Amino acid sequence: MTVSPKDLEKIAHLAYLDADDKNTTQLSDDISAIMDFVEQLRAENTEHIAPMFHPFDLHQRLRPDEVSEESCLAELAEIAPMFEDDLYLVPKVIESDN
Repeated sequence: MTVSPKDLEKIAHLAYLDADDKNTTQLSDDISAIMDFVEQLRAENTEHIAPMFHPFDLHQRLRPDEVSEESCLAELAEIAPMFEDDLYLVPKVIESDN
């Protein structure tokens, strides 16, 4: 599959590649080779072939969701500049004209 210069420019932009004149030919050849390989893969019949592995088939061993630490809210409240009703108060830094 041949990649047109317009397609190459679009691909380079999407992939954040620096496609200048000196490497345009090499980039075009590389993308064409990749697209040819994709076409070869698409041509293979995989209808009756089961997938070899899928992570959804694994069983996850999850631990119970339990609190394992004591609350240090009182100590944090002592060192916080502004603290009220178990919340850190933050000064307004962005003003609006509304």
